[in-house]
Amino acid sequence: MSAKKVKVKKLIKEQRRARERAIREQERAATQKAKQEADAARAELRAEEKRLREEQESQLRAEKQSAAQARKESEARKAAKARDASETRKSSSAAPAAHTAPAVTPAAAAAATPSPRARGSRRDRRSRAGRPQEDASMSAGGRSGARSRTAAVVVTAGVLAAMVGSVVLDGLVDSRSEAAAGTSEVDQGAAAALGAASVAAPRTGQSFICPPMPGQPDSLTTEGELEYRERDATATSRFSAVLFATDLSGSFPAAEWSQLNEESRVNDVTLTEGSGEQEAEAESGDAESSDPLSQREAVYESSSDPVRPPLLSVEAAADGSPLAAAGLYEYQADAGSVAGLAVGQCTAPERSQWFFGPEIAAGASSLLTLANPFDRAATVEVNSVDSEGDRGTSGARSVVVPGQTTRAVNIAGLASAGTDLGVSVRSSGAPVTAQLQSSRASGTTGTGIEFLPGLTEAGTSHVLPDITVPEGIAETDADEDTAEDTDDGAQDAEQAGPTPPELWIHVPGNQGATVEVQVYGEDGQQSLDTPGVFTVDGGEVDVIELQGLEPGVTDIRVRTDVPAHAAVRSESAQSSDFSWAAPTEALAEGSGALLPELGDSELRLFGSGASGSIGYRVMDTEGEFGEEETVEVPADGAAVISAEDIAEAEPEGSEAGAAVVVFSAPELTGEGSLHAMLATTAGQDQISLSPVEQLRGAEQYVPVRLLR
Repeated sequence: MSAKKVKVKKLIKEQRRARERAIREQERAATQKAKQEADAARAELRAEEKRLREEQESQLRAEKQSAAQARKESEARKAAKARDASETRKSSSAAPAAHTAPAVTPAAAAAATPSPRARGSRRDRRSRAGRPQEDASMSAGGRSGARSRTAAVVVTAGVLAAMVGSVVLDGLVDSRSEAAAGTSEVDQGAAAALGAASVAAPRTGQSFICPPMPGQPDSLTTEGELEYRERDATATSRFSAVLFATDLSGSFPAAEWSQLNEESRVNDVTLTEGSGEQEAEAESGDAESSDPLSQREAVYESSSDPVRPPLLSVEAAADGSPLAAAGLYEYQADAGSVAGLAVGQCTAPERSQWFFGPEIAAGASSLLTLANPFDRAATVEVNSVDSEGDRGTSGARSVVVPGQTTRAVNIAGLASAGTDLGVSVRSSGAPVTAQLQSSRASGTTGTGIEFLPGLTEAGTSHVLPDITVPEGIAETDADEDTAEDTDDGAQDAEQAGPTPPELWIHVPGNQGATVEVQVYGEDGQQSLDTPGVFTVDGGEVDVIELQGLEPGVTDIRVRTDVPAHAAVRSESAQSSDFSWAAPTEALAEGSGALLPELGDSELRLFGSGASGSIGYRVMDTEGEFGEEETVEVPADGAAVISAEDIAEAEPEGSEAGAAVVVFSAPELTGEGSLHAMLATTAGQDQISLSPVEQLRGAEQYVPVRLLR
């Protein structure tokens, strides 16, 4: 290579670095400006709140003074009435001595001369009859002023929501019990009916954080800093991500992926730099956010063996369009103490998350990774719950997670072996992403690994397709109730084969729930030896073995009369791996799934109460889509999109390999919904399940509540 070419390449690199530095400086300046605007907005809000409180206190003092004045006037009227009565009695007693009165009957006298009591009563009634108009005008003026101030608060809240992106106005107006006592019943009812309202907020970016590469802990400090043992040579992992354009013209938001460790964020890789046309479209109003995802351009990224938790960061779209992105982390090992297959979705930070069933027996390892992608710290409370309820302080940990770092908790320290355990994760300060990896082993031979699904919201309807019921399920003798017999029965069960699928239920709070379980196979609904309807207590973890199922693949629907968390645990045929299924969302336009590159994947669809058809398209790793395919799903029945079907739906002539499946809107007959689960298998006996969910970001709202 000539010296001239070397100089040109060096100059190009320097220019590129200069542009990147300029872009970073612009981004930092924009971030600083946004923070300053947010601080100014918060200061304005605090000033408005202070002014409003001062006005209310002034009005309250005026009302108290008016009430005191009214009491004085009332006492003066009573005194005057008493004086009138006294004068009347005196004049009536003195009249016979001064004059000779004509003879009249007592009745006539009573009719002709009203008693002092009657005169005073009429005077009081006249006085009270004249006051309502005056009081009503005063009250109307006060309410009018209050309404104008409330309108000002709402306008201010709207401005601040547009500037900051997230505002909660809860209790801006202090409640006034004394003033409420003088409010009419209608006004009180209107005030009681005034609830929270949701106001659309400006779009913000999204972060998706993946699990770390599984392994067994070598050391773990009290601050949650974790070191892993050396992993088996067969262990491999992969991170993949997909980002869709915000419209059909190919406008992309800026995005990058990196990794988090216990000190900082490292290894930044640019995924997209953002489209320059996006701002122009936003100004012209031509951006369309409702275009089908399967017709947009997309960018796909994949990386082998990332050990630290990958972080996919996507900036907000300039035109306000909802973002569509997803990340996936997969792990597979054929040998070693952490052998098996695990596929975990990269999830967004949350305030509250729930996990079922971490393995804590001998040879098991369950590690909770807490990742904080924000600049401020998070304080995370980890609490455990078993079949008796909350375990209290012995089953709790408090962890501080600094910004842009990760921390870990060993779940084995929260409970003893043999406990059916649930784990609650709640954060204050910054929200965090929690990922719980759980593995088991017999000696140095691993017998399963899984990323346990994190549940965020309790619900009353739970649809879980694609639950495998292996052959040779172990059966225990219910009549054996001594400790020795129970141990023998457990050993026999291990020798006999895997256990039946287990339904795990947790009802938050103290209220119990009635649970209904329905299981569907190839021939329709199956009967269970386990009762199909039963009750559980609130605040505890209940595990129900689904006995009596035929071997094969089943779909499970669970209904509860109060919100609850539910999941199903199942084992592979040879008990060399286990999987967890979380409830799935109803399929809609934009639902989809990243396809793991390790193993083989298929999608099982279940029609819960409805039949219909749904279209899907397959995207390859180059971002190209194949033709749309359609699958028919019977009511309370299943359909499968096999690995062969996925390969046939790839773009014609593509050799890149399938990467993503995207669904269109379903066409349904009957009241119900379609659901899908992604099943990934490797080797003879390794399996992992992942629910199919929306790839498109959710609408963002600011809750606003005004209290009188």
